[in-house]
Amino acid sequence: MNRASLRLLPGALAALCLLASPAACAFEATQQRGGVTLRYQDAHDALPEAMRQRIIDTFFKAYVPQRADFHPMAPTQAAIVIDPAYDGIAFVGEKAMAATITINPAWLSKHPGDTDLVTHEAMHIVQGYPEYANERVPGWLVEGIADYARDRYGVDNAAAGWALPLAVKDGQNFDTGYRVTGAFLKWSEAAHPGLVKALDDALRSGAYTPALWKEQTGQPLPALWAAYAAETHR
Repeated sequence: MNRASLRLLPGALAALCLLASPAACAFEATQQRGGVTLRYQDAHDALPEAMRQRIIDTFFKAYVPQRADFHPMAPTQAAIVIDPAYDGIAFVGEKAMAATITINPAWLSKHPGDTDLVTHEAMHIVQGYPEYANERVPGWLVEGIADYARDRYGVDNAAAGWALPLAVKDGQNFDTGYRVTGAFLKWSEAAHPGLVKALDDALRSGAYTPALWKEQTGQPLPALWAAYAAETHR
């Protein structure tokens, strides 16, 4: 059962909000689906209602199965914060903010079809790795898994013109990250089912080493990439 509660400005303030600029308004909603509770906060009411609902729906459609497939112990409480002061695209924080997705509304205003950025960020909550961007938790692999997840669980990637590349280009490698690594993971997973789950588990537990690729696929990482590149290079 889906349950939703909306908390808007009280009567007097709401009346003032109608007379003020949109930035003076605030919106907050809490919804629960699939055993997960999401708190959505937009202090400036920066996004229209239709966009807001697409973001919330995308989160649940992505996060609930991601969590079930990769990390059933991942948080059951999450938040999405719409922050006009943030000048990036979207990110998941650390420690107390490790289950919070912050989104720049200006990006969605320019790219209204890109709501599956939430799918990428939701996977970061599922990942919940203890470190980032070092030998034990390489940043290229973290982001590659998140883009692999966006491809696998995305609700409407086509609306953003987003897709994993079908071919390797000159200068790219397994550690290029994001979509390039995501496409490599998709190809590798098709040949070696369970690889991405094994990588994800190892990154979370601190047990990841490059040797895991050979354990799971029979080939060292560079050789596996070479096979992939030979098959897809253009």
